[in-house]
Amino acid sequence: MDQYKELRERLRGVAPQQEMTVLQGIVKSVSGRTCDVEIGSLLVPEVRLRASETDDSGEMLIVPKVGTAVIIGSLSGDYSSLVVLAVDHVESITINGGKLGGLVNIEDLTKKLNELVKAVNSHTHQGTHGPTGPPLTKAQDFKKTDYEDVTIKH
Repeated sequence: MDQYKELRERLRGVAPQQEMTVLQGIVKSVSGRTCDVEIGSLLVPEVRLRASETDDSGEMLIVPKVGTAVIIGSLSGDYSSLVVLAVDHVESITINGGKLGGLVNIEDLTKKLNELVKAVNSHTHQGTHGPTGPPLTKAQDFKKTDYEDVTIKH
């Protein structure tokens, strides 16, 4: 038995009554955790953007752009519980409920930090006997690899 046939048989053993339905459509509007999707000439309202309806502060929410293509699937097999499975273009992504704020723009942050380093390194003070020299130990420039997490990119 080939691997795909074996997978199909095993999945039938887990959920024998459910038939998998996957459709492609275009996002027409987004509201909260749902979107309206047009499939052909049919507008399907309130397609879920998350796997569950649980109110969870640690959620991951991917919001598709209006007008983008999406793949939706039926969780019930009868089209009563549709959920977005994949999107072509993303409007926003919220990870862990967004409680830590937005991602840092690494290039802009590195530039601003290095401007601060240059200001500190060239700073002098006015003393009683005249101006002092710049610091003997200079601050080092920042490199984005010092604080960049490359597992999520934007």
